[in-house]
Amino acid sequence: MVVLHQKVLREVKENKGVYVACMIVIAIGLLAFTSMSIVVENLERAQQNFYESTHFADGFIQLTGYPENKVQSLTNLPGIEEIEGRIVKDVHLLDENSASKRSLRLVTLNPPSHSTLNQVQIEIGRLPSDGNAEILVDPKFFRANQLSLGDSLTLILEGKRIPFTIVGTAQSPEFIYALKNAQDLYPDPQTFGIAYVPKSTLSALIKESNQVNDMVFTLEPGADFTTVKDTLQTSLKGYGIQSIIPRKDQTSDAILSNELSSLKATATSLPIVFLGVATIILYTMLLRLIEQQRGIIGILKAFGFTNREIILHYLSYPLFIGSLGGLLGGLSGIALSFPMTTLYQEYFALPGLKSTFSLKYLFLGIVLSLTFSLLSGIKGSLNILRLEPSEAMRPAAPVSARKTKIEQITYLWTKLSSQAQMGIRNVFRTPARSLITILGMAVIFSLMSVSWSMQNMTDKLTTFQFDSVQTYDVKLSLNHPIATNEAVYALAREPGITQVEPVLDVPATLKNQWHKKEVPIMGLTQDSTLYNILDKKEHKIGVPTRGILISDRLANLLQVKVGDSLTVESPLRRERLDDKEQTLVVQGIVPQYVGLNAFMEINALQDFLQQGEISTSMLVQMSPEEISAIKNKYQDASQVSSIEDIQESKAKIEKMMGSYGFTTYFLAVLAGIAGFALIYNSSIISLSERQRELASLRVLGMTPKEVLRVITSEQWTLTLFGIILGIPLSYGLLAGMAQGLSTDLYSIPTELPFSALVGAAAGTLFSVWIAQTRTYLKIKTLPFVEILATKE
Repeated sequence: MVVLHQKVLREVKENKGVYVACMIVIAIGLLAFTSMSIVVENLERAQQNFYESTHFADGFIQLTGYPENKVQSLTNLPGIEEIEGRIVKDVHLLDENSASKRSLRLVTLNPPSHSTLNQVQIEIGRLPSDGNAEILVDPKFFRANQLSLGDSLTLILEGKRIPFTIVGTAQSPEFIYALKNAQDLYPDPQTFGIAYVPKSTLSALIKESNQVNDMVFTLEPGADFTTVKDTLQTSLKGYGIQSIIPRKDQTSDAILSNELSSLKATATSLPIVFLGVATIILYTMLLRLIEQQRGIIGILKAFGFTNREIILHYLSYPLFIGSLGGLLGGLSGIALSFPMTTLYQEYFALPGLKSTFSLKYLFLGIVLSLTFSLLSGIKGSLNILRLEPSEAMRPAAPVSARKTKIEQITYLWTKLSSQAQMGIRNVFRTPARSLITILGMAVIFSLMSVSWSMQNMTDKLTTFQFDSVQTYDVKLSLNHPIATNEAVYALAREPGITQVEPVLDVPATLKNQWHKKEVPIMGLTQDSTLYNILDKKEHKIGVPTRGILISDRLANLLQVKVGDSLTVESPLRRERLDDKEQTLVVQGIVPQYVGLNAFMEINALQDFLQQGEISTSMLVQMSPEEISAIKNKYQDASQVSSIEDIQESKAKIEKMMGSYGFTTYFLAVLAGIAGFALIYNSSIISLSERQRELASLRVLGMTPKEVLRVITSEQWTLTLFGIILGIPLSYGLLAGMAQGLSTDLYSIPTELPFSALVGAAAGTLFSVWIAQTRTYLKIKTLPFVEILATKE
């Protein structure tokens, strides 16, 4: 057996290029598996610990106002274990010397003796004192604005300027991912943060001093949220319910959960792709090795080596490569998990989020690598069992010399050079191996095309959304619905404003049988030009005067199509009506890449609510020079909750999408490496199998470049078939990714642009060309005289 071990090391050293290429592919797959798995574990551990230590609520209620002294009586309702009321208000900061418009979301703190749900975890400082103008701010806002303990922030609260002193920083489980509104895709702690103030302090400064507008609750063990929600809606009837949602639909938790799901899916699928390519390489390599060493196998059997010993010998090749690749990939993945965890700390304010060295995932990575390697080795080495010593020591019977299918296409075949004919003929004479290589190239091409399609995703979330859909300059969101004509008239008189369009955003529950989804319905004017609804061909669609339009993702979630009926109910629909629900026909399904909405004509939506002509926001088109003046004038207005400058929103999303540029190139490079390894391995196999043939061509006077064409014609043919097969595979992969990664915040476009296919083809061809340059060096150093002098 020592002799066999020495043989393994000697042959690995002689063909180190093929083995190293395969090892790198394995390492890439395990790099993704190990790093992402560790990050998922870090996030889940920090999330679970933080939720448990702060008693994160199971349900959340938003309403206009509810008597504070009646909140505890709701614990008598079946299914509710604990419930707490609080006040939540968005306020602006007075920034006289700053061009930025900062705002805070004030959340009241109950006295420590009475508060058990959604507790804050203090990072530095202390709790604010009751009755004093003291606040806690979230750590990200604190650091982004370079604040210090004892600094004063002047808040615009119901038209009054009130200074508050920062006495500490704290984090709540409710705002791990703090977004100002649904239009934002990622937190901007420099302009928006969360602040915590004692309820007694805030109650003394606002009109609704004895009421709460927000409640959180936990469920009794075994309680059903839907049943509890129905009970709450009945009990809170008349108090202006805006939403009652479970934890899984709470914005911060939903985003974190979606990110965890995406990471888990990627940590599973991406390694399988690369390990699958590595398996193909190892399998074809082992087949070639066994076929070349038929005589050696026969001699080993004749000298008494058993089938088991010989199979274990040939299994040691993939196991050796798999163990080294697994170790390299595991260690690299562990190293990568540290900066990846740090990156997630920038987005998720999750206390306790840190990375550690993980022996578990190092071990799992090596086991995964060895498993794939062993499978390829077993499949490739089973042919040894069928060889008798006398048969093995004879050369293999030559393959059939009949004409291949492609040779029967006379017109095409005669146009090819003799070198190309030899290479292409070999493709069709080894169909099993060729098919495996084609499949590997198709996988590589599809991975490249999906990576290049990320640019299309960036364009849909930025250029398309802000240049074609949201064409307004400023959006003023209101604290509560107000009369439409009054708001339009007031804004139309402002300098620089050329157009004003009212919008009515209504929280609603859409139902189709047992499928249901809580989404906002956006009421638009029928001739709206400041918010355009476009179809997949980017043609404008008007909102219907009857019925409803829904996004394609929403249609998929509700399992409906055009012409189906949806049951719609909203907490803003007048309670005096006997029918709480209304059935609306789906008039159209449209793409939507940012947010998740349904659309109705504003008058039809107002009729549904039976509250008159009301609006919740105003879309404004105006001169860019006047935008700053409008923001300064209305930021203190008691009826205005937020002012969105569309150019600032676009800049934020472009900044976030810019980070995907690295991902695009990173995935393309990884796929290119895998393509290089696959083609290089195939080239070396073909070179070693046909070295006598190629050496004969060299003796007959062909140059190394002419001999190379025999190999390259074979590789280009396999690559062409791989690209053809890879095109439908790319569409399938993108569709699966869109379904798995799309969230209520954004949807992954399912269109695969032609530019992505061209980029993937270029990347694939480039990796093939690089592999062939290495093959050329092998051909140049081919000892053709020695090869031809070898005795049979």
